[in-house]
Amino acid sequence: MIRAKLISIFLITSLFFSCTSGNDKHKENSANQTKDTIVPPAKENFPKGEIIEKVICKSDASQSYALYLPKNYSTDKLFPVIYAFDAHGTGKLPVSLYKDLAEQYGYILIGSNNSKNGTAWEESQRIAETLFADAQSRLSINTNRIYLLGFSGGARVANGITIMNGAISGVICIGAAAPAINSANPRNNYTWLGIAGEEDFNSTEMKKYNKVDLAGHNVKHALITFEGKHEWCKKEVMDEAFWWLELCEMRKNIKLKNDSLIKKRVSPVIKQIETYMQKKQFAEAYQLCKKTIEFYDGLTDLTYCFATYKSLQTNAEVDKALTNESILWSKEEELKNYYLKGFQSGDLEKWKKEISQLNEKIKNGKNKNEVQMNKRVLDYLSLVAYMQASGALKQNQVQAADYFCKIYVLVDPTNSEAHYLTAVVNAKQGNQTEAIVSLHKAIINGFSDVPRLQSDSAFISMQNTPDFLEVVKKASLKKE
Repeated sequence: MIRAKLISIFLITSLFFSCTSGNDKHKENSANQTKDTIVPPAKENFPKGEIIEKVICKSDASQSYALYLPKNYSTDKLFPVIYAFDAHGTGKLPVSLYKDLAEQYGYILIGSNNSKNGTAWEESQRIAETLFADAQSRLSINTNRIYLLGFSGGARVANGITIMNGAISGVICIGAAAPAINSANPRNNYTWLGIAGEEDFNSTEMKKYNKVDLAGHNVKHALITFEGKHEWCKKEVMDEAFWWLELCEMRKNIKLKNDSLIKKRVSPVIKQIETYMQKKQFAEAYQLCKKTIEFYDGLTDLTYCFATYKSLQTNAEVDKALTNESILWSKEEELKNYYLKGFQSGDLEKWKKEISQLNEKIKNGKNKNEVQMNKRVLDYLSLVAYMQASGALKQNQVQAADYFCKIYVLVDPTNSEAHYLTAVVNAKQGNQTEAIVSLHKAIINGFSDVPRLQSDSAFISMQNTPDFLEVVKKASLKKE
């Protein structure tokens, strides 16, 4: 019986999964426009240099967005804007992470509080259209410099909107690449920048999208990788993305080209390529040459870069590295499919053995690329376990949710959500003691959502007990 329930839940949640798996001169260059392009002053003034967590849309009070205006913002200039889409509809998150860069480069930064995973494409479009219309009617936005930014499912939404909307100049996709919709006639005249953690379960997808899907299209594109998982990248990584937008604008409008800044940024990169070549690290030199050309082609002298890149295209070490990368991509897909089927088995002991072996390979592996691949697989299993567990709970299939939560904790023991959902299962099974233990583990691993804790129906019968009140207190302190 449990096997039938598990298969049913698996099919429903995997369907959902497949749907969501697709200085100094900076401000001057970004903001200044000739007088005849200035639109009438914006009708509203908002605080500058600080985050506004919730600006309610005038045409739809159910929609809102987080907003950051740089300190030099004024209504007699036009400013580029970045609209950010978080996978969970937390607009403040990307705005908080990147407000310093918005300040440095002179951008308006806006984060949607409504766009989130699980939203139908038509509704995602409506949310975006309402957001754009509200911001552009109230803020002094340069409509020739509108950019989208998204993470995970939010990246799929951002990419989908970009290929359908000719007003968008470019998109930055973090942690996912495939657009939320497949258009029969996607536009080409925009820029695409991908950002992926090397341990992100979508890293391979993003590399393929950059290397294969966009090949032959009139889309200026590049990919940045960083040491990390499936997550919003750190500010230092995002700085490259802001710089990419500036370079793309300089390429369109040569009057904005800042040779001194370009030289300052490209010189250390060329030196790094030279160092790689001296140390015979040809694969690393090849990748950095490729990225440098993607960023700076047409803006500065890249003679050395082009010559080195051409010579490395026939290099045996480079060829071997590219071949091994392709092999790893295939192996990773095979592993994901193998483990995905395992969610239907109901065999927890087998899962314990499999996860133990996977962690052993990660801990003692000698090949960095294989270690990163195994970490990506583990990260992937964490997401699938979450989706299976939360899906089962929504259907009130507590026994199945218990099984999926056990896998979730095995796969991702430091994930607060794994322990929180386990607490929910324990509470629904009438095991309040174990529920409290799991809630404490959730807090230890970062859980601090007190409103969620207090409103969760699973804990109603426990809310006035000393143990639960102690949990609430600790979660509140964690938030502070």
